[in-house]
Amino acid sequence: MRAVIIPIVTTEFLDQLASQLKIGKSAAGRRAVERILDAVKKDYESGQYQSPANAEREFRKLVEREENGE
Repeated sequence: MRAVIIPIVTTEFLDQLASQLKIGKSAAGRRAVERILDAVKKDYESGQYQSPANAEREFRKLVEREENGE
């Protein structure tokens, strides 16, 4: 009988990044980071990103766009 290993997708690295990105931001900026975090987590968990580095890169890019009003 073979054991089946189910990989566990963890998004803890995104939570840590969000905490760093919220430092020094206004309340509205912190809420924007949380909103973006939720979206990126869902995408990561669904397999949209090939690696954690790609998810982190996209998260940073989205936060930067929000800050610049894009």
